[in-house]
Amino acid sequence: MEKVTDEIKNVVQKVLDDEERFSGWYIEKELERFGIKVSRMTISNLRNKKTTLGNTKFETLEGLYFFAKTHENITKE
Repeated sequence: MEKVTDEIKNVVQKVLDDEERFSGWYIEKELERFGIKVSRMTISNLRNKKTTLGNTKFETLEGLYFFAKTHENITKE
């Protein structure tokens, strides 16, 4: 279980670290298209380390993971 959790956190962290390709606004709008609510403030707090992935609500982490997996080919470039 811990291996899966670490993989999820790593995938999400890649997206959070890539501010050039994925602005908070872009992530928020892409997730809204799928009915997933993640605010730009939450994304900003995660990027600025005001909040950790470990303390993030499951639904938020799930949404960010969904975004990361659907944009995986972009993050590998």
